[in-house]
Amino acid sequence: MEPASRTIFHIDMDAFFASVEQRDHPQYRNKPVIVGAQPGGRGVVSAASYEARAYGIHSAMPINEAFGRCPHGIFVRPRISVYEEVSEALMQLFSTFSPKLEQISVDEAFLDMTGSERLFGPPLQTARRIAATVRSKQRLTASIGIAPNKFCAKIASDINKPHGITVCPDDPEEIVAWLAPMPVGKIWGAGKKTVQELNRMGIQTIGDMRRISLEKLINRFGRQGAALYHLSRGIDDRPVGVDAPCKSISREHTFSADSRNPDQWRETLFILIQDVSTRARRYHLKGSTVFITWRRPDFTRHTRRKTLRQQTNVAKLIFEDALALLNEVNEPSLRLLGVGITGLGAALQTDLFAKEGVMRRWEASEQAMDILADRFGSKTIKKGSELRKRLT
Repeated sequence: MEPASRTIFHIDMDAFFASVEQRDHPQYRNKPVIVGAQPGGRGVVSAASYEARAYGIHSAMPINEAFGRCPHGIFVRPRISVYEEVSEALMQLFSTFSPKLEQISVDEAFLDMTGSERLFGPPLQTARRIAATVRSKQRLTASIGIAPNKFCAKIASDINKPHGITVCPDDPEEIVAWLAPMPVGKIWGAGKKTVQELNRMGIQTIGDMRRISLEKLINRFGRQGAALYHLSRGIDDRPVGVDAPCKSISREHTFSADSRNPDQWRETLFILIQDVSTRARRYHLKGSTVFITWRRPDFTRHTRRKTLRQQTNVAKLIFEDALALLNEVNEPSLRLLGVGITGLGAALQTDLFAKEGVMRRWEASEQAMDILADRFGSKTIKKGSELRKRLT
Protein backbone atom coordinates (compact mmCIF):
# COMPACT_ATOMS: atom_id res chain seq x y z
CA MET A 1 0.00 0.00 0.00
CA GLU A 2 1.15 3.52 -0.75
CA PRO A 3 3.15 5.05 2.10
CA ALA A 4 1.31 7.92 3.78
CA SER A 5 4.20 10.30 3.28
CA ARG A 6 2.64 13.09 1.23
CA THR A 7 0.35 15.95 2.19
CA ILE A 8 -2.12 16.77 -0.58
CA PHE A 9 -4.83 19.43 -0.41
CA HIS A 10 -7.90 19.45 -2.63
CA ILE A 11 -9.50 22.90 -2.63
CA ASP A 12 -13.05 23.07 -3.94
CA MET A 13 -14.91 26.37 -4.10
CA ASP A 14 -18.44 26.25 -2.69
CA ALA A 15 -21.22 26.68 -5.32
CA PHE A 16 -18.73 28.79 -7.26
CA PHE A 17 -20.80 30.51 -9.97
CA ALA A 18 -23.76 31.09 -7.67
CA SER A 19 -21.51 32.32 -4.85
CA VAL A 20 -19.86 34.85 -7.15
CA GLU A 21 -23.33 36.14 -8.09
CA GLN A 22 -24.33 36.40 -4.43
CA ARG A 23 -21.07 38.19 -3.64
CA ASP A 24 -21.51 40.72 -6.45
CA HIS A 25 -25.24 41.24 -5.88
CA PRO A 26 -26.04 41.72 -2.19
CA GLN A 27 -29.76 41.40 -2.89
CA TYR A 28 -29.15 37.75 -3.90
CA ARG A 29 -27.60 36.71 -0.60
CA ASN A 30 -29.37 34.02 1.43
CA LYS A 31 -31.73 33.43 -1.48
CA PRO A 32 -31.98 30.56 -3.99
CA VAL A 33 -29.82 31.58 -6.96
CA ILE A 34 -29.82 29.44 -10.10
CA VAL A 35 -27.17 30.20 -12.73
CA GLY A 36 -27.95 28.98 -16.24
CA ALA A 37 -30.55 29.37 -18.96
CA GLN A 38 -33.68 31.36 -18.43
CA PRO A 39 -36.91 29.47 -17.62
CA GLY A 40 -39.00 28.73 -20.68
CA GLY A 41 -35.99 27.74 -22.77
CA ARG A 42 -34.30 24.40 -23.35
CA GLY A 43 -31.15 25.01 -21.32
CA VAL A 44 -29.90 23.56 -18.06
CA VAL A 45 -28.67 24.70 -14.66
CA SER A 46 -24.96 25.59 -14.58
CA ALA A 47 -24.80 26.10 -10.82
CA ALA A 48 -27.12 26.45 -7.84
CA SER A 49 -26.60 28.18 -4.52
CA TYR A 50 -26.98 26.13 -1.36
CA GLU A 51 -30.33 27.80 -0.79
CA ALA A 52 -31.47 26.50 -4.20
CA ARG A 53 -30.02 23.05 -3.54
CA ALA A 54 -32.42 22.75 -0.63
CA TYR A 55 -35.13 22.42 -3.30
CA GLY A 56 -33.28 19.56 -4.98
CA ILE A 57 -31.82 21.72 -7.72
CA HIS A 58 -28.40 20.74 -9.07
CA SER A 59 -26.16 21.40 -12.04
CA ALA A 60 -27.18 19.88 -15.39
CA MET A 61 -30.84 19.79 -14.30
CA PRO A 62 -33.21 21.08 -17.04
CA ILE A 63 -33.90 24.71 -16.28
CA ASN A 64 -37.67 24.26 -16.47
CA GLU A 65 -37.52 21.49 -13.88
CA ALA A 66 -35.54 23.82 -11.63
CA PHE A 67 -38.19 26.51 -12.12
CA GLY A 68 -40.92 24.02 -11.25
CA ARG A 69 -39.13 23.16 -8.00
CA CYS A 70 -38.37 26.75 -7.07
CA PRO A 71 -40.40 29.30 -9.09
CA HIS A 72 -39.45 32.09 -6.69
CA GLY A 73 -35.74 31.48 -7.27
CA ILE A 74 -33.43 34.06 -8.82
CA PHE A 75 -32.48 32.85 -12.31
CA VAL A 76 -29.38 34.55 -13.74
CA ARG A 77 -27.36 34.03 -16.89
CA PRO A 78 -23.72 32.97 -16.45
CA ARG A 79 -21.02 35.67 -16.56
CA ILE A 80 -18.23 33.44 -17.82
CA SER A 81 -15.60 36.16 -18.13
CA VAL A 82 -16.16 37.17 -14.49
CA TYR A 83 -15.89 33.58 -13.26
CA GLU A 84 -12.70 33.09 -15.27
CA GLU A 85 -11.20 36.24 -13.77
CA VAL A 86 -12.06 35.16 -10.23
CA SER A 87 -10.69 31.70 -10.96
CA GLU A 88 -7.38 33.16 -12.13
CA ALA A 89 -7.12 35.20 -8.95
CA LEU A 90 -7.85 32.14 -6.83
CA MET A 91 -5.21 30.03 -8.56
CA GLN A 92 -2.68 32.80 -8.04
CA LEU A 93 -3.63 32.86 -4.37
CA PHE A 94 -3.27 29.07 -4.05
CA SER A 95 0.13 29.16 -5.75
CA THR A 96 1.48 31.40 -3.00
CA PHE A 97 1.23 28.37 -0.71
CA SER A 98 2.85 25.85 -3.04
CA PRO A 99 4.30 25.89 -6.58
CA LYS A 100 2.98 22.33 -7.03
CA LEU A 101 -0.51 23.28 -8.09
CA GLU A 102 -2.79 21.36 -10.44
CA GLN A 103 -5.93 23.15 -11.53
CA ILE A 104 -8.54 20.58 -12.50
CA SER A 105 -11.47 22.91 -13.18
CA VAL A 106 -12.41 26.55 -12.94
CA ASP A 107 -13.19 26.17 -9.24
CA GLU A 108 -10.96 23.43 -7.85
CA ALA A 109 -7.30 22.54 -7.59
CA PHE A 110 -4.82 20.23 -5.91
CA LEU A 111 -1.86 21.51 -3.91
CA ASP A 112 1.07 19.35 -2.89
CA MET A 113 1.93 20.72 0.56
CA THR A 114 4.47 18.02 1.41
CA GLY A 115 7.29 19.46 3.49
CA SER A 116 5.65 22.87 3.89
CA GLU A 117 5.28 22.70 7.67
CA ARG A 118 8.35 24.87 8.25
CA LEU A 119 6.83 27.61 6.12
CA PHE A 120 3.17 27.48 7.09
CA GLY A 121 2.77 25.18 10.08
CA PRO A 122 0.76 21.93 10.40
CA PRO A 123 -1.55 20.99 7.49
CA LEU A 124 -4.80 21.79 9.31
CA GLN A 125 -3.49 25.20 10.32
CA THR A 126 -2.42 25.85 6.73
CA ALA A 127 -5.80 24.81 5.35
CA ARG A 128 -7.54 27.19 7.75
CA ARG A 129 -5.20 29.95 6.61
CA ILE A 130 -5.98 29.27 2.94
CA ALA A 131 -9.73 29.26 3.61
CA ALA A 132 -9.48 32.50 5.59
CA THR A 133 -7.42 34.13 2.84
CA VAL A 134 -9.97 33.12 0.19
CA ARG A 135 -12.71 34.61 2.32
CA SER A 136 -10.90 37.88 3.00
CA LYS A 137 -9.50 38.39 -0.51
CA GLN A 138 -12.40 37.14 -2.63
CA ARG A 139 -15.34 37.09 -0.17
CA LEU A 140 -16.00 33.47 -1.15
CA THR A 141 -15.77 30.19 0.73
CA ALA A 142 -13.86 27.03 -0.07
CA SER A 143 -13.92 23.47 1.27
CA ILE A 144 -10.58 21.70 1.67
CA GLY A 145 -9.67 18.05 1.91
CA ILE A 146 -6.32 16.97 3.37
CA ALA A 147 -4.96 13.51 2.61
CA PRO A 148 -1.85 11.57 1.61
CA ASN A 149 -3.03 11.33 -2.02
CA LYS A 150 -5.23 13.07 -4.57
CA PHE A 151 -8.11 10.59 -4.53
CA CYS A 152 -8.62 10.76 -0.78
CA ALA A 153 -8.12 14.53 -0.71
CA LYS A 154 -10.86 15.01 -3.31
CA ILE A 155 -13.27 12.81 -1.38
CA ALA A 156 -12.44 14.62 1.87
CA SER A 157 -13.14 18.07 0.42
CA ASP A 158 -16.74 17.06 -0.31
CA ILE A 159 -17.58 15.76 3.16
CA ASN A 160 -18.10 18.97 5.14
CA LYS A 161 -19.33 21.40 2.51
CA PRO A 162 -19.77 24.29 2.53
CA HIS A 163 -16.75 26.02 4.09
CA GLY A 164 -15.45 22.86 5.73
CA ILE A 165 -12.04 21.27 6.21
CA THR A 166 -11.76 17.49 6.42
CA VAL A 167 -8.64 15.52 7.27
CA CYS A 168 -8.32 11.98 5.94
CA PRO A 169 -6.43 9.51 8.17
CA ASP A 170 -2.73 8.97 7.46
CA ASP A 171 -2.48 5.30 8.39
CA PRO A 172 -3.18 3.00 5.39
CA GLU A 173 -5.43 0.69 7.39
CA GLU A 174 -7.38 3.63 8.77
CA ILE A 175 -7.78 4.99 5.24
CA VAL A 176 -9.34 1.67 4.16
CA ALA A 177 -11.80 1.81 7.06
CA TRP A 178 -12.56 5.48 6.34
CA LEU A 179 -13.43 4.74 2.71
CA ALA A 180 -15.36 1.50 3.35
CA PRO A 181 -18.90 2.86 4.03
CA MET A 182 -18.87 5.38 1.19
CA PRO A 183 -20.99 4.67 -1.93
CA VAL A 184 -19.02 3.16 -4.78
CA GLY A 185 -19.94 6.14 -6.95
CA LYS A 186 -17.45 8.17 -4.94
CA ILE A 187 -14.60 6.37 -6.68
CA TRP A 188 -12.91 8.61 -9.20
CA GLY A 189 -13.90 7.62 -12.73
CA ALA A 190 -16.85 5.47 -11.70
CA GLY A 191 -19.57 6.95 -13.91
CA LYS A 192 -23.25 6.14 -14.01
CA LYS A 193 -22.89 3.05 -16.22
CA THR A 194 -19.95 1.72 -14.21
CA VAL A 195 -21.85 2.17 -10.95
CA GLN A 196 -24.87 0.35 -12.40
CA GLU A 197 -22.67 -2.55 -13.45
CA LEU A 198 -20.98 -2.65 -10.04
CA ASN A 199 -24.37 -2.62 -8.34
CA ARG A 200 -25.39 -5.62 -10.46
CA MET A 201 -22.27 -7.36 -9.13
CA GLY A 202 -23.49 -6.70 -5.58
CA ILE A 203 -21.10 -3.82 -4.99
CA GLN A 204 -22.78 -0.89 -3.25
CA THR A 205 -19.97 0.59 -1.17
CA ILE A 206 -16.24 1.09 -1.56
CA GLY A 207 -15.79 -1.57 1.13
CA ASP A 208 -17.74 -4.04 -1.03
CA MET A 209 -15.28 -3.45 -3.87
CA ARG A 210 -12.48 -5.01 -1.87
CA ARG A 211 -14.17 -8.41 -2.09
CA ILE A 212 -13.53 -8.47 -5.85
CA SER A 213 -10.17 -9.62 -7.14
CA LEU A 214 -7.96 -7.48 -9.37
CA GLU A 215 -8.20 -10.10 -12.13
CA LYS A 216 -11.99 -10.10 -12.11
CA LEU A 217 -12.20 -6.30 -12.19
CA ILE A 218 -9.77 -6.11 -15.10
CA ASN A 219 -11.67 -8.80 -17.00
CA ARG A 220 -14.92 -6.90 -16.48
CA PHE A 221 -13.75 -3.27 -16.85
CA GLY A 222 -10.39 -3.42 -18.58
CA ARG A 223 -7.83 -0.81 -17.53
CA GLN A 224 -10.47 0.96 -15.42
CA GLY A 225 -10.76 -2.20 -13.35
CA ALA A 226 -7.20 -1.79 -12.07
CA ALA A 227 -7.97 1.80 -11.06
CA LEU A 228 -11.13 0.68 -9.24
CA TYR A 229 -9.15 -1.99 -7.39
CA HIS A 230 -6.42 0.36 -6.17
CA LEU A 231 -8.59 3.38 -5.40
CA SER A 232 -10.97 1.26 -3.31
CA ARG A 233 -7.92 0.52 -1.16
CA GLY A 234 -6.90 4.17 -0.92
CA ILE A 235 -3.92 3.67 -3.23
CA ASP A 236 -3.19 6.61 -5.55
CA ASP A 237 0.40 7.53 -6.38
CA ARG A 238 -0.31 10.15 -9.05
CA PRO A 239 1.73 13.30 -8.44
CA VAL A 240 0.10 16.70 -8.30
CA GLY A 241 0.64 18.46 -11.59
CA VAL A 242 1.10 15.35 -13.75
CA ASP A 243 -1.47 16.63 -16.20
CA ALA A 244 -0.86 20.32 -15.66
CA PRO A 245 2.63 20.87 -14.23
CA CYS A 246 3.48 24.16 -12.62
CA LYS A 247 5.08 25.96 -15.53
CA SER A 248 5.10 29.51 -14.29
CA ILE A 249 4.96 31.83 -11.29
CA SER A 250 2.85 34.91 -11.83
CA ARG A 251 0.64 37.49 -10.22
CA GLU A 252 -2.08 39.81 -11.56
CA HIS A 253 -3.85 42.92 -10.37
CA THR A 254 -7.27 44.18 -11.45
CA PHE A 255 -7.52 47.95 -11.22
CA SER A 256 -10.45 49.30 -9.22
CA ALA A 257 -11.33 51.35 -12.32
CA ASP A 258 -9.96 50.98 -15.85
CA SER A 259 -6.53 52.62 -15.78
CA ARG A 260 -5.37 55.09 -18.42
CA ASN A 261 -2.20 56.01 -16.53
CA PRO A 262 1.06 54.38 -17.80
CA ASP A 263 2.83 55.50 -14.61
CA GLN A 264 0.31 53.50 -12.60
CA TRP A 265 0.94 50.53 -14.89
CA ARG A 266 4.70 50.71 -14.26
CA GLU A 267 4.32 51.04 -10.49
CA THR A 268 1.90 48.10 -10.47
CA LEU A 269 4.29 46.03 -12.56
CA PHE A 270 7.12 46.74 -10.12
CA ILE A 271 5.14 45.62 -7.08
CA LEU A 272 3.83 42.48 -8.81
CA ILE A 273 7.38 41.49 -9.72
CA GLN A 274 8.50 41.77 -6.10
CA ASP A 275 5.95 39.11 -5.23
CA VAL A 276 6.82 36.87 -8.18
CA SER A 277 10.55 36.97 -7.47
CA THR A 278 10.06 36.38 -3.74
CA ARG A 279 7.94 33.29 -4.41
CA ALA A 280 10.48 31.99 -6.94
CA ARG A 281 13.27 32.29 -4.38
CA ARG A 282 11.12 30.68 -1.68
CA TYR A 283 10.78 27.57 -3.84
CA HIS A 284 14.35 27.72 -5.17
CA LEU A 285 13.27 28.32 -8.77
CA LYS A 286 14.51 30.59 -11.54
CA GLY A 287 12.80 31.57 -14.77
CA SER A 288 14.22 31.90 -18.25
CA THR A 289 11.30 33.84 -19.77
CA VAL A 290 9.28 36.80 -18.51
CA PHE A 291 5.76 37.53 -19.70
CA ILE A 292 3.21 40.24 -19.12
CA THR A 293 -0.51 39.85 -19.57
CA TRP A 294 -3.29 42.42 -19.63
CA ARG A 295 -7.02 42.72 -20.09
CA ARG A 296 -8.68 45.49 -22.02
CA PRO A 297 -11.92 46.99 -20.68
CA ASP A 298 -13.78 44.56 -22.97
CA PHE A 299 -12.19 41.66 -20.97
CA THR A 300 -10.10 40.37 -23.88
CA ARG A 301 -6.73 39.06 -22.70
CA HIS A 302 -3.37 39.65 -24.38
CA THR A 303 0.13 38.42 -23.58
CA ARG A 304 3.71 39.24 -24.55
CA ARG A 305 6.86 37.43 -23.51
CA LYS A 306 10.61 37.82 -23.72
CA THR A 307 13.59 35.57 -23.03
CA LEU A 308 15.54 36.83 -20.04
CA ARG A 309 19.22 37.56 -20.44
CA GLN A 310 19.89 34.68 -18.07
CA GLN A 311 17.82 32.40 -15.86
CA THR A 312 17.04 34.40 -12.74
CA ASN A 313 14.75 35.17 -9.83
CA VAL A 314 16.22 38.63 -9.25
CA ALA A 315 13.43 41.22 -9.27
CA LYS A 316 15.62 43.95 -10.80
CA LEU A 317 16.44 41.86 -13.89
CA ILE A 318 12.89 40.61 -14.32
CA PHE A 319 11.54 44.16 -14.01
CA GLU A 320 13.87 45.57 -16.64
CA ASP A 321 12.74 43.10 -19.30
CA ALA A 322 9.09 43.19 -18.21
CA LEU A 323 9.12 46.98 -18.41
CA ALA A 324 10.44 46.78 -21.96
CA LEU A 325 7.45 44.60 -22.83
CA LEU A 326 5.05 46.97 -21.08
CA ASN A 327 6.45 49.94 -22.99
CA GLU A 328 5.43 48.19 -26.21
CA VAL A 329 1.79 47.90 -25.11
CA ASN A 330 -0.25 50.33 -27.17
CA GLU A 331 -3.51 50.46 -25.27
CA PRO A 332 -5.53 53.48 -24.16
CA SER A 333 -6.80 51.72 -21.05
CA LEU A 334 -6.16 48.56 -19.01
CA ARG A 335 -8.52 46.66 -16.77
CA LEU A 336 -5.92 44.17 -15.48
CA LEU A 337 -2.15 43.83 -15.54
CA GLY A 338 -0.12 40.74 -14.72
CA VAL A 339 3.45 39.51 -14.91
CA GLY A 340 5.19 36.17 -14.48
CA ILE A 341 8.19 34.02 -15.23
CA THR A 342 8.21 30.68 -16.99
CA GLY A 343 10.79 28.15 -18.13
CA LEU A 344 11.34 27.33 -14.47
CA GLY A 345 14.38 25.46 -13.24
CA ALA A 346 16.01 24.72 -9.92
CA ALA A 347 18.03 27.55 -8.38
CA LEU A 348 21.09 25.87 -6.90
CA GLN A 349 22.33 27.22 -3.61
CA THR A 350 25.83 27.45 -5.10
CA ASP A 351 24.66 29.91 -7.76
CA LEU A 352 25.12 32.80 -5.37
CA PHE A 353 28.79 32.02 -4.87
CA ALA A 354 29.55 31.12 -8.48
CA LYS A 355 28.85 34.64 -9.76
CA GLU A 356 30.97 37.71 -9.28
CA GLY A 357 30.33 41.44 -9.20
CA VAL A 358 26.99 43.13 -9.48
CA MET A 359 24.92 39.96 -10.06
CA ARG A 360 26.19 38.45 -6.83
CA ARG A 361 25.35 41.63 -4.91
CA TRP A 362 21.82 41.78 -6.33
CA GLU A 363 21.09 38.19 -5.39
CA ALA A 364 22.60 38.60 -1.94
CA SER A 365 20.59 41.78 -1.37
CA GLU A 366 17.26 40.21 -2.32
CA GLN A 367 17.94 37.04 -0.33
CA ALA A 368 18.75 39.19 2.69
CA MET A 369 15.39 40.97 2.26
CA ASP A 370 13.66 37.58 2.16
CA ILE A 371 15.27 36.60 5.45
CA LEU A 372 14.21 39.87 7.10
CA ALA A 373 10.68 39.54 5.78
CA ASP A 374 10.39 35.94 7.02
CA ARG A 375 11.71 36.85 10.45
CA PHE A 376 10.05 40.23 11.08
CA GLY A 377 7.20 40.44 8.54
CA SER A 378 6.84 41.69 5.00
CA LYS A 379 6.38 45.30 6.12
CA THR A 380 9.79 45.48 7.75
CA ILE A 381 11.74 46.51 4.67
CA LYS A 382 10.61 48.04 1.40
CA LYS A 383 12.28 49.18 -1.79
CA GLY A 384 11.95 52.82 -2.72
CA SER A 385 9.39 52.28 -5.45
CA GLU A 386 7.17 50.31 -3.10
CA LEU A 387 6.85 53.23 -0.72
CA ARG A 388 4.89 55.14 -3.34
CA LYS A 389 2.24 52.55 -3.97
CA ARG A 390 0.92 49.30 -2.52
CA LEU A 391 -1.60 46.90 -3.93
CA THR A 392 -4.45 45.52 -1.88
